[in-house]
Amino acid sequence: MSIHIDQLLLSKKVLLLQGPMGYFFRKFALWLQGYGVETYKINFNGGDRFYFGNQQNVFDFKEPFENFKSWISQFVNQHEIEAIVCFGDCRPLHRVAKEVSTLFNIDFFAFEEGYIRPNYITFEQGGVNFFSNFVDTLSDQQMIEPVNIKPIEETQNSYWFMVCCAIFYYAAIWYFSKCFPHYQHHRNLTTSQESWSWILSLLRRARNFCIEPFKFKRFIQQYSKQYYMFALQVHNDSQILIHSELKSMEEYIEHVIKSFARFSEPEHHLVLKHHPMDRGYRNYTSLINDLSIRYGVVGRTHYFCDIHLPTLLKHSLGMVAVNSTTVLQALYHHIPVKVIGYAMYNLPRLTNQYSLDEFWKKPGVVDQKYFKHYRAALIEYSQLNGSYYGHSPWMQRSYLIEGNKNTHPKELNNVIKERV
Repeated sequence: MSIHIDQLLLSKKVLLLQGPMGYFFRKFALWLQGYGVETYKINFNGGDRFYFGNQQNVFDFKEPFENFKSWISQFVNQHEIEAIVCFGDCRPLHRVAKEVSTLFNIDFFAFEEGYIRPNYITFEQGGVNFFSNFVDTLSDQQMIEPVNIKPIEETQNSYWFMVCCAIFYYAAIWYFSKCFPHYQHHRNLTTSQESWSWILSLLRRARNFCIEPFKFKRFIQQYSKQYYMFALQVHNDSQILIHSELKSMEEYIEHVIKSFARFSEPEHHLVLKHHPMDRGYRNYTSLINDLSIRYGVVGRTHYFCDIHLPTLLKHSLGMVAVNSTTVLQALYHHIPVKVIGYAMYNLPRLTNQYSLDEFWKKPGVVDQKYFKHYRAALIEYSQLNGSYYGHSPWMQRSYLIEGNKNTHPKELNNVIKERV
């Protein structure tokens, strides 16, 4: 389990900022309170307020963004906050909070989607993704000792529960919009744009469910071990906007297709895998078709979204990614990877260190011994056995509830459910 949880529990007063859409941060606050930690919560919009409920020490930030640094500085000082926790360390408000944590010499922690999936979420001190300090902890020894991973439980993550949480979240943002007149979403989209994108995502998912399985099965039968794949990412995610050089998914698509057209073997193909969380926001069909014509690879590029990723990986020659966590899935299946963004796993013994142009002909092989060490160490360093839209087995630890010591994990779950 993430070593940073124990570090967080050393704090007596913890401030929670924005969490994932849904009840996760509310449950997390109860979990902390069970350890005797006094929790504070700041809401930035109606969705935050709706899901966190009417608890003690809950405050609304209603001022313009430019006032937040002085506002939270005063808040941290007044309430003697010892640690700040958020979901996603690159959101503008959270980046300001991280600066303030440095000024006041207090701990800063961030949740994120799991580096290892499924059944894990990420929790680190200092930062996540390319801001993670994990690589600094890795051993440079040539002989890597195996790390034993503790057994984990299925979290039963629910896509439809996530969809429902999103619907209510954006509805609450709209309903309480007058209470938070200055709120700006971190993705720079209006509430109506976000709502329509989620509806469109559901429609496209239904369409893909009917069309893609047959097309994908036929493709695998025809081109197994004759293609490379490119894992696309959410167009306005911090992984693209902050942890990459080109800052645009469209530019990366052209960059990869252009390189593939010029340097790959003529019998090879390229699969561009759309990110399911970007389904309602972007569709690159026209762009890919136009680029295929421009660079002379018509019939050699293929575009999918809702297909089985492990199957796609196992039948490929290699994978290209900006900095997607699907890289770790590819390495798990012994598939060579070329990273073209900034990523903490872009290391000589894990990923291809040649240029992208060379990768198509020299993908290399995965050092499985080192990967197993890296994966195990990463889990111990930063991963929690849990889900934001399912069960969180990592929370089922004995702790104090209203003065009762050593509450059984099953009883803990019941208490949290009752309070939520």
